[in-house]
Amino acid sequence: MRDVVLISVFLILACFALRRSYIAVSLWLWSGLFVPAYWVYGFAKPISYNTVFALLTLMTYLFSGKKPAVLFDGVVFIAILFWLHTGLTTYNTIIFPELVWPEWEKFSKIFLLFIMIALIIRQKHEFEMLLWGILMSVGFFGAVEGLKFLASLGGHKIQGPTGHLISDNNHLAAALCMVIPLCIYQLKSVQERWIRLGLTGMLVLCILSVLGTYSRGGVLALAVIGCYFWFRSNKKILTLFGVAIIVSVSVLLLPEKWYDRMETIETATQDSSFTNRLTSWKIHTLMALERPVLGAGFKATYFQPVWDRLALDIYKIDIIETPPPGEESWAAHSIYFQVLGDHGFVGFSLFMLVILLLFLKMRWVIVTLGRPPWNEAHHWQVDLARMMQVSLLGYCTAGAALSLAYLELFWVLAAAMAALSMQVRVMVSQQARRKPVSQLQGMSSS
Repeated sequence: MRDVVLISVFLILACFALRRSYIAVSLWLWSGLFVPAYWVYGFAKPISYNTVFALLTLMTYLFSGKKPAVLFDGVVFIAILFWLHTGLTTYNTIIFPELVWPEWEKFSKIFLLFIMIALIIRQKHEFEMLLWGILMSVGFFGAVEGLKFLASLGGHKIQGPTGHLISDNNHLAAALCMVIPLCIYQLKSVQERWIRLGLTGMLVLCILSVLGTYSRGGVLALAVIGCYFWFRSNKKILTLFGVAIIVSVSVLLLPEKWYDRMETIETATQDSSFTNRLTSWKIHTLMALERPVLGAGFKATYFQPVWDRLALDIYKIDIIETPPPGEESWAAHSIYFQVLGDHGFVGFSLFMLVILLLFLKMRWVIVTLGRPPWNEAHHWQVDLARMMQVSLLGYCTAGAALSLAYLELFWVLAAAMAALSMQVRVMVSQQARRKPVSQLQGMSSS
């Protein structure tokens, strides 16, 4: 029955995707994050829904008669350089190429989505359609898991969809932290009562899901996001009241072992999980020092012979003492060290420059539209820029301890921020052209 329903919905959505490229790219994003095959078990499971929507996006964009204006954008330019550099590091990998090229192909598919979003999305309804794609995938999954967590009185162990990058509980927590600010934006922008109630429920359940993942990085990111909203809020007492309700429910649901795990944050240096992370960060740093331009290639440091060779020199990085490396290799457990080891200092610099430019561009949007002659009609761009900034902050915080540098949701967010920046730049340039004309008209009339 599920398969029949999914195929029926898929055919209807495909018809909508054929009408507008922004619908197609939003469904491309939705299908990649929602993973439809996770929810079915029969004949609908083998279908690559993501590929179909990707092809529909390319087709509708290419044959579209009226394409949005494309401006030179620093984020897109640096991101393209980063993608090209990852291709170079893959070609020059130090391990078997057949192990690394599939990883580059996965990232290239994500990067193609990044490019298409930056090319297509411009108007308010297009941004909101894109956000619905995120909310009805990651947000929906978080809400479902939150309901299971409530129904089991805290006994349900929350994990992401099988076979997905966010299948790990820590990765899911990071993705949910990125979704929470976007959910708040949608909550402010919609007027329909039942939709607002649904979004409010999704918001609360996603917060519970973050706690239910037992992810320490997720809890830290959630705390950072919460502090931001409290400092920015004009209704601090009401905000504290809402937080108190969520905390009260959490206290009733969360078992003792959850508190035991969170307490290890205070004693991180004695925690084996944290010291293993430190060891992995050192190994990835050593890899970058050995190959500063090209790095090792995607996941090359996970390759046991490479790990063992670098572990012999771990004493050279003695800023923080760590136990001798174990016999088993570890993932990077940090977006920063992951890129550093995979693509060297050059790739790391490009990656960090993308993040820095995103923060600066959103700051520029907020400041520019906060001054005359812009009015309340343009407040949605300011609100969206702020929420995307907070979402990026959540990613950077949670990602400090997770291998999520190539997370699809991050690159989608980056593309949306670049698109918003281009849209505002067009508005500003049009306003600048209108101003001299109005001045000349005033002079002639006088």
